[in-house]
Amino acid sequence: MKRVRISTTVDAWRLARTREMSGLSDSQLLDRALAALLGQLEHEREIAALERHPYDEDPQLSWESPATPLPYDGNIPDAVVQLAQQRRAQRQR
Repeated sequence: MKRVRISTTVDAWRLARTREMSGLSDSQLLDRALAALLGQLEHEREIAALERHPYDEDPQLSWESPATPLPYDGNIPDAVVQLAQQRRAQRQR
């Protein structure tokens, strides 16, 4: 990861409290803060995109699933059958 040097001023109390609580270096604190902010901003952009283009308005995305179990024509893998049997046995105990 390429590193960039920055110089800025921040809220003194927040920085001191965060240093105290985390024990991280200032660069680690800033990296975590930027990662959290980036995640929040990406989430907000996704929500805004969904508000502009809701799923229910897109015919390819707004399909109704049947009330009954979905049809499955293939063989059930042995591992899945064994897991189902184990879980049933646990529930019966």
